[in-house]
Order: sequence, then structure tokens, then C-alpha cells
Amino acid sequence: MKRAAVLGKGSLAIHACETIAALPMTTLDTVVPIAHEPDWDTRLSDHVADRWPATRLVHSGDWRSLEGRFDLVFSVLYDQIIGPDLINRAERIINFHPGRLPHYRGVRPVNWALHNREHLHGVTIHTIDTGVDTGPILAEALFSIWPDTDEVQDVWQRSMEHGRTLISHTLPRIDRITPRPQDEALAVTHHSRDNHKLGDRSGWRREDPSDCLQ
Repeated sequence: MKRAAVLGKGSLAIHACETIAALPMTTLDTVVPIAHEPDWDTRLSDHVADRWPATRLVHSGDWRSLEGRFDLVFSVLYDQIIGPDLINRAERIINFHPGRLPHYRGVRPVNWALHNREHLHGVTIHTIDTGVDTGPILAEALFSIWPDTDEVQDVWQRSMEHGRTLISHTLPRIDRITPRPQDEALAVTHHSRDNHKLGDRSGWRREDPSDCLQ
């Protein structure tokens, strides 16, 4: 029996749990919700407790609490950098990133894509390595965005919709996918220290530039 863990938050992480639990010869062993789950999305911890009472829940939100070796670890909108200890203990460790790679590594890829007036955005599943969103790509979905009319919340919602489909199609065939290295010549990484440069794209909506909870 393969042992799997999910780390993250919200309805997309719940979908990842559902998809993994349905895989043959796989058990959803452990789930690590982020420590402060947002109130604007379904709480991962509540859903797991109701749906899979035998699954271990790590309420601290700390990946270091994962015990032993795992065949699959899936990070879905998780808020911590995963260190080499867990990377080395997992047969396969992957991440869902709500942006195109390598063009939008790091934080707030939706905000930056709209700030840069992109007309194409994407979501990516990639292997986790010791860098920030630098691991080889397993799957991606690209879709149109319209910077003149789209708000961050619009593109975020669209990203989650495409993310659900990408997870559904990728996980059942993950052992047959050959990861594709990222092109470092195209790489751009955005850091939290640069968030002030987003201007009116810093929040969910341009008329309400409050902090964007991504």
C-alpha cells in the first residue's frame, strides 16, 4: 500500500485528497493543513476529520511533523518552504503552483501576471526540489486572461478551476509522466519584499487594494 500526504489549504487541497484517496493501492495517511486556515475557503482540517477520520491531521501546519517515508507528498497552496529532510524521505514530492513556470516563480503569480498585462496565465504541477518553484514540470494548463477587465479574484478562481482538472488528470498517471526541466533562461522569481510594486494589483480587486490572501 502506497503512503501519501497532502499539505495545504482550501477546496483545492481537499480535491487533491479526494483524488489521492481514490487511487488504487494508496492510503491518505497524513494531512497537514496550514496553521491559519483562511475563512474565505473550505477548511481542509474540517473536511478531512469528517471524511477520513483515520487520517492523521497535523494541526501545527508544520511539515516537519510528517513521520517516516512517503510514496507521495503533495503540496497544494501550502505556505512553507519544504526542506531537504522531507524531500529526501519522499519517493515523490510535488507541488501545485498557481502560475506559469518558470515565468512566475514565487509569490502572488496571479497578481504579477495581471500587473504585467499578460493575456495568458497558467497553473503548474512540478516536482519539489530545494529551490523555490524550480523543480521539473509534470503538468501545466494554460488559459486566457484579460487584464483590462479581469480582477485578481477572477483569475484566481479560474486558476482553481483549471487546477482541479489538472490534479484530476495528473495524479492517476503520475508514475508514467517524465518530468520536464524548467528553462532557467526564462525564470523570474517574485518575492514578498516586492509586493509593494504591484500597485493596484496588490489586492483581490483594484478598487479595494487590501492584502490579497493567496
